[in-house]
Amino acid sequence: MARSSGSRSATRRSDVETTTLEEVPTALQDQLEDLLEQEEEIKIAISTDLQVDGTYGKDWVLATDKRLLAFNQNGAPTPEIQNIALEAIDSIEIRELHGNNFMKVRTSEGALEIARYSKRLAPKFAEATPEIELLIDKVKPEAETSKRHRKYVDPGKKKIRCETCGRPIPRWSDVCPNCVEKGKLLVRLLKYAIPFWKVSVPALLIMLVIRLVDLYPPILSKSLIDDILVPAMMAITGGQLVEPGAFEQLVMIVLLMVGAHVFTAVFSAVRGYMMTWVGQRITLTLRNDAFRHMSILSLDFYQQRETGNLMSRITQDIGRLRDFIAEGLQDIIGDSMALVYMCIIMFVINWQLALWVLLPIPLIILFSFYFGHKMHKVFHVLWKRYAGISTILASTIPGIRVVKAFTREKYEVDRFEKQAHLVFEGEMNAAKLWTLYQPIMTFMTYIGTVLIWFVGGRQILNGDLTLGEIMLFMTYMTRFLQPVRTLAQMNRRFLRAATSAERVFEVLDTPPSVASSSDAIDLPNMRGQVEFRDVFFSYDTEKNAINGISFTTKPGEMIGLVGPSGAGKSTLINLVTRFYDPNEGEILIDGHDSRDIELKSLRGQIGVVLQDPFLFEGTVSDNIGYGKPDATRQEIIAAAKAANAHDFIIKFPDSYDTMVGERGTRVSGGERQRISIARAILKNPRILILDEATSSVDTETESRIQEALGRLIQGRTVFAIAHRLSTLKHSNRLVVLKEGQVDEIGTHEELIAKGGTYANLCEKQMELSKIRAW
Repeated sequence: MARSSGSRSATRRSDVETTTLEEVPTALQDQLEDLLEQEEEIKIAISTDLQVDGTYGKDWVLATDKRLLAFNQNGAPTPEIQNIALEAIDSIEIRELHGNNFMKVRTSEGALEIARYSKRLAPKFAEATPEIELLIDKVKPEAETSKRHRKYVDPGKKKIRCETCGRPIPRWSDVCPNCVEKGKLLVRLLKYAIPFWKVSVPALLIMLVIRLVDLYPPILSKSLIDDILVPAMMAITGGQLVEPGAFEQLVMIVLLMVGAHVFTAVFSAVRGYMMTWVGQRITLTLRNDAFRHMSILSLDFYQQRETGNLMSRITQDIGRLRDFIAEGLQDIIGDSMALVYMCIIMFVINWQLALWVLLPIPLIILFSFYFGHKMHKVFHVLWKRYAGISTILASTIPGIRVVKAFTREKYEVDRFEKQAHLVFEGEMNAAKLWTLYQPIMTFMTYIGTVLIWFVGGRQILNGDLTLGEIMLFMTYMTRFLQPVRTLAQMNRRFLRAATSAERVFEVLDTPPSVASSSDAIDLPNMRGQVEFRDVFFSYDTEKNAINGISFTTKPGEMIGLVGPSGAGKSTLINLVTRFYDPNEGEILIDGHDSRDIELKSLRGQIGVVLQDPFLFEGTVSDNIGYGKPDATRQEIIAAAKAANAHDFIIKFPDSYDTMVGERGTRVSGGERQRISIARAILKNPRILILDEATSSVDTETESRIQEALGRLIQGRTVFAIAHRLSTLKHSNRLVVLKEGQVDEIGTHEELIAKGGTYANLCEKQMELSKIRAW
């Protein structure tokens, strides 16, 4: 008989230590009697708060030492049972969606969704995932287990657990802080500072001298008190004259004090400028390297990551690295040497009192570590809340037109005020800790001061210590605090720098998924013949977006791509431009596999006109000449005339030097489209891609754009996508796609006569146009 899940002791005796074992309902236990073998134990039992179909309800996932069971209710009286042998499972995956997550298992026969749950249960399922994988490892052959890739997230989604240690990865990072190899990363990071050693090493030596000179004024104060002021007071009290030359000695010591302060101030400024230069040079090198590498990365890299995430790596993370290299490392060395200097001086003067002075230091270090850990958590939460404000602003300001159109101002204001209140609460939590930290640190320092007065005062009374010496100890005691704080936070600074370095180096180490091969050929005079041979492609390795497409395009031929949304039209042109490479099959350009052609040579002869064209911040002239930086003004004007754009451009206040604004917001949609067509005309591509180039403009503008496109397509191989089928009537051939396959191919007349998918689409559009006219 199967052992009940209520028997926790049985599970704890197992080789697999589990932490997710809930009480299984009696109804399911009755079904388990028929499913499980004798002595087969339930190792893991977890419930959901959503059913697989997305409705509210409780499903169950159970794992034994032999199988994985999923009980999916789906609104039925009895649950549907998925019974999967552990040895048949290749991987367990957790997919993060916007409103919920789901758990999947991948077998040789495909992927199965076994559980769906809300974000509230994410920690429980994230904890159960590695436990299930441990059970799978026990039944898998060792060789197969070593090859098996553990996936905790969907490709393109942020990792939620570390693939090495299985611990959760913080939402603010893509890197597991527990597995960051700080030593290797920091050594690699320091390589960026080596070229500037001729500046940084002298700056370090200057700092060490400054720290030493900075300790000289307290020694001068000791001499001033013991050798001048105290003898003078004793002489005056005893009715005697002050020794001759005392005033000159006083002036000399005061001048030495002023000189020491001037020296430290001047050379601190010099050193500060030197290290600022080093830090900025390191920042310049890192940012240039990172952006240069990002420019060669493939499209999938950007689709899998948020823009803000990448921006923070180039700005904030590199800024942290600059501060660590230029300031952090030298501060640690300088503060360490300052402590060594002070300890040597105090032990030379009076080693007994020095031991008493250092007595509170371990307490200060321990408290600083404890406080630093607490503050790190508070500021981490606070940082996320500030990021929430940035997210609201980033979505609301560009979308203010939609906000006003739907009268959602109050909703957005309430949302912002709620997030701002969370920031306020976070700041107050930080203030509570800080107001607690300051008095405690002050009290600990005061304990050291009290010890100095007590022990030192007793030594003074016994004649073993002078007043100047006790004042020197008092001064050094107050100076101990800052270096001790710095060193106590050293581990956190190292960890932050290592985490930032990991995030930056992750970008630098990411290879482009689409790149030119070492033996790629240059194809300077492309004719424009494109052939698809049994092409398969999938974005997520689960469902094919392109499913075995084969057809050939002749040079100068216009191909219209037709089909419902999701049929694979945009994917097809993404493959032609080599934004992606096919998983199977070949795409031949003039008889050459596109993967064997130099990327710059290939894309340099492909022009694209999109439905929503992108204009860069700059002038009209800059945007038209973007694909040909060396174009003359005459060439730009000629391209604009061919695109029917010249007439409206010269009406702008600054003509071709008019700023178009961010994303071209200062010009209309039709004007943006014609500027983008002029950009394509100037590039003079051999292959032209038109992606819904006239779908979002008025009839008159469409007529002008169609006229411009008529000039543009002459003598080029053209792939045109359009939902408005009338615009594709004059294509040489139409390729009708359906579910990633070629459903029909032929001219407009041939496909209409055939009465298939294309004819049906045309008929539906005609009916829709009649309804609109009516």
